[in-house]
Amino acid sequence: MRRDLGFLKVSDYSQPFRLTRGHDDELNLAEDEINDVTTGPGVYIIVSADNTKFVYPKGASPVIYIGKADNLRRRLREHLKNLRLVIDSEETDMRNHYQPCSRYQYMKYYGAYVYTFHCLKSTQDAKNLESQILWKFYERYRSLPVGNGARSFEKE
Repeated sequence: MRRDLGFLKVSDYSQPFRLTRGHDDELNLAEDEINDVTTGPGVYIIVSADNTKFVYPKGASPVIYIGKADNLRRRLREHLKNLRLVIDSEETDMRNHYQPCSRYQYMKYYGAYVYTFHCLKSTQDAKNLESQILWKFYERYRSLPVGNGARSFEKE
């Protein structure tokens, strides 16, 4: 596990999860690599590819976005499609984009690596796992990632 995810410790969770990583020119997850990603549920973490770190109240981290999906492969394809739309657009001013687009602006300017956590069959829920990971990020940095909205998780 890269130091990018130092806020996460596998031992923090009662259920283990598996970490994978892929990359290409844009989302750093190529179409042929997307085909290797599970169609099952899981959580993904997008970090800057060029080691840019974003400043948070309690430190700096390259994490751009933490999300969940019922179908990881489909969701990563959606991100890749949306990123390509932003890259192809002539608009370069981040201030003119709403929150859903800003994560793609960050990916456009800083590149992105994607880490995926596959939920274990019948023992893990993607939303619960996402909440746990977001909470760990929040505990460490006292903020949510730059690409996440204010209501991205609920602490149980």
